[in-house]
Amino acid sequence: MALLIFLFWVALNGRVTWEIVWLGAAITVPAMIFLCKCCDWSLKREKALYRAAPLMLGYAGTVIVEIVKANLALCRLVYGGKPDAVVRRIPTQLKSRLARMVLANSITLTPGTVTLQCRPGELVVHCLTPRMAQGLEDTVFERKLRKIEDVLHG
Repeated sequence: MALLIFLFWVALNGRVTWEIVWLGAAITVPAMIFLCKCCDWSLKREKALYRAAPLMLGYAGTVIVEIVKANLALCRLVYGGKPDAVVRRIPTQLKSRLARMVLANSITLTPGTVTLQCRPGELVVHCLTPRMAQGLEDTVFERKLRKIEDVLHG
């Protein structure tokens, strides 16, 4: 979080000078003290966040690849097939609300699917074809999010 706060400061300034770096560091330290005292943040969580960062970047790449693949499948459906929409309940093993929300939004971002409801243990998803619905059970999204959850929550 400290690195994100510092990088946000630098990005807001639009240039990097020694004054901006020093002032950014001077702002980041009190912001981290505030987070630790008032927002239930800790250095242990900070370390876990840095350990999970490569997995999070990998997840973002996976979402982009899946969006492209879903776009191609949707083009084939539009030009050569008929939609046969279905609504399915998709079980999920994700524990945290944040991870379930990220999964639901990732599914909604992929063309042809929309998450209708997000509950503990399951998602309700609308798909344009039954084949799209089959691909949602134990998705690559969920597997990667479980790895991220393991790193963040132990």
